[in-house]
Amino acid sequence: MRGMVFRFCGCVVAMPIAAWLLPGVHTANPEVAWIAGALLGIIYLVLRPIAKLLLTPFNCLTFGIMGFVVDVLFVRLAAQWAPDFDIDGFWWAVATSLIVSALRESVGKLGERKK
Repeated sequence: MRGMVFRFCGCVVAMPIAAWLLPGVHTANPEVAWIAGALLGIIYLVLRPIAKLLLTPFNCLTFGIMGFVVDVLFVRLAAQWAPDFDIDGFWWAVATSLIVSALRESVGKLGERKK
């Protein structure tokens, strides 16, 4: 549970960082990027487990690339739902997804309990 909360916070923090680092990610103000990050975190909490379950055979056949494509599509979905937040194209969404995934997993590891 704690790791899930940390991963959600990683998503929230990653979107403003991506907007700051990448010229293809546009936001009206930093608050909008935080909202987009929260939307992405909710999408990851709700839709990602369902997508992983349904796409497991395809993910095995593509050596994990399908899971990454789904993450990119989730980033695009969050950008569409967030007001005044825009990602220029697919490749900027790929770059954003890489930043989000790296930060999300790094922060998520901090929240895991040591055994």
